[in-house]
Amino acid sequence: MLLAMSGLSGLVTATAFFIAGPRAMLAALFGGLSQIAAVWVYRRIALTSSENSSPKDMLGRFFAAEIAKIIAALMLMLAGLIAFGSNALWFLGAAMAALAAYWLVLIFK
Repeated sequence: MLLAMSGLSGLVTATAFFIAGPRAMLAALFGGLSQIAAVWVYRRIALTSSENSSPKDMLGRFFAAEIAKIIAALMLMLAGLIAFGSNALWFLGAAMAALAAYWLVLIFK
């Protein structure tokens, strides 16, 4: 999943470099990384388990992980939009490409 997200956001990053220059490339790079980091947060929380965890505990961890992922994604996107104001389109483009890869992997897995 992270490989697909990295690949698609890398494609947007390379496109940004050739069309708009290095600052746009950095914006696109951090846009993709913001969503990859959010998925990593989800994985760290959701997959932390003990031997004696009940299904109710697992479901609670998955809900907590999803909430943490959404908060992390929104916070990183807000920080990126503030930091890359003039190149926000590239930042959002790479973030949306990473999210599209995430959903495609989930759908076709």
